[in-house]
Amino acid sequence: MSRHQLAPHRKLTKRDKQRLLPFAAFELTASTIALTDILHAQSVRHGNKLLWALLAFVQPIGPWLYFLFGQERE
Repeated sequence: MSRHQLAPHRKLTKRDKQRLLPFAAFELTASTIALTDILHAQSVRHGNKLLWALLAFVQPIGPWLYFLFGQERE
């Protein structure tokens, strides 16, 4: 069986794109904040800065994992 038989693709409609835009903007904002925080932080928890910076690009969970487990607490 080919991939196309299992899950046929369809183009996103204009309405679909409009519905996805807020989620994409939210994730882009979270990634930007996480990366900025990583770059300016003196240290991070559970790993090193490079690891967390790379993980921040893993959508949709990377930035949120950093905020929960990597961000240094004051």
